[in-house]
Amino acid sequence: MPERRRELLQTLEFTAQFDEVVQHHSRDVIEPVLTGLLDGIARSPQSFSRTIGNWRLARSDSLGLTIPMFRIVFEILDEGKEDSERVLLLWIQEDSTFDEILGGT
Repeated sequence: MPERRRELLQTLEFTAQFDEVVQHHSRDVIEPVLTGLLDGIARSPQSFSRTIGNWRLARSDSLGLTIPMFRIVFEILDEGKEDSERVLLLWIQEDSTFDEILGGT
């Protein structure tokens, strides 16, 4: 049975932040990272850790010094209701590769 993809909804804040990220980077560089991260959230949102309340955090892996890393905070709407479960993307943040190298989180 194929894995079910949840519908991804966006807050206005997420949309504005996402648009800003896309403006600052080459689409060829960040599109694979963001597509992979969003696909993981859509396919298996429960696999990401909870942060505060019902919010969860997805974080991209470091792929080198020239490719930015991202964190996406999201919430699962109607969690546990298989037919109506959706994901609300709350915000996206670019992480500094330099901080990661120095051991920051």
